[in-house]
Amino acid sequence: MDALSFVDVSKKFGNKYALKNVTFSIPRGATAGLLGPNGAGKTTSIKIAVGILKRTSGEVKILNLDPWANEEEARQKIGVLHEKPIYPLGVRVIDLLNHLARLKGVNRRDVKMVLDLTGLKEYANARIRMLSRGFVQRLGLAQALLGDPEILLLDEPTANLDPIARIEILNLINNLRKELSLTIIISSHIIPELQKVCNYAVFIGNGKILDYGPMGELASRYQVGTIFKVYALQPRRVAASIIEEEYVESIEIHESFLKVRIKAGYSKNLENKVIESGAEKIELLTANLEEIYKKAVAYAS
Repeated sequence: MDALSFVDVSKKFGNKYALKNVTFSIPRGATAGLLGPNGAGKTTSIKIAVGILKRTSGEVKILNLDPWANEEEARQKIGVLHEKPIYPLGVRVIDLLNHLARLKGVNRRDVKMVLDLTGLKEYANARIRMLSRGFVQRLGLAQALLGDPEILLLDEPTANLDPIARIEILNLINNLRKELSLTIIISSHIIPELQKVCNYAVFIGNGKILDYGPMGELASRYQVGTIFKVYALQPRRVAASIIEEEYVESIEIHESFLKVRIKAGYSKNLENKVIESGAEKIELLTANLEEIYKKAVAYAS
């Protein structure tokens, strides 16, 4: 079961299409980037996914539930950070979260947990007006995490933040990805900064899907070189099995894993070879996300 799927989804405002025949899916457990320029249809897609906006046509499923027909049940499974959240500035952080917890029927222990997870514990008694923009976004993440959702939908979480605050928010999202069993979907027009956060991408432009899939597959499809981390009980043995392969550019041997840089288009070859040689797991470390996006745009046009 996918975390989120769109099938031939369109949305019209008057005579203008914001989305047209959009089809994509995001698997459970992915950290996915919904990526494209401003006005591409990212926010419209998220509003449709959470049941705020009704689609004109097509099918949408979030954890196999229609978010419009099964609004209440679907919303219990998702946490949302909207692009421009509005909070009562004179209210204390802890009071707002307690109020939202009551509305969601969530235990107050959840409030303590989300304060810890988002680094807001020391600011629990601060008035929201005293928070920096970066910490207001942390508050947004905290309220999205209330109720132990299975999916986090984050709409432009780093927009209008200074460079340091952007890095801190992305690090926080990365930590949440590692600590919690969540699917995280992040919309952004700042594609390079999601490089180290996402393992899955959906490219959107002018209300249409350009491409989507795991980062490794997209890198292979558009001929972009990549670095993989290969876990093995005997990393030297696995390294010996691939060192002569013409697509392998470099290998770093560590105690329990390898770092392997390969030429573009050979991800599947590497995966098959290392698993055959006794590797336990292989994961993508880096691929140039912006380069992949540019090639997807060029191919689509």
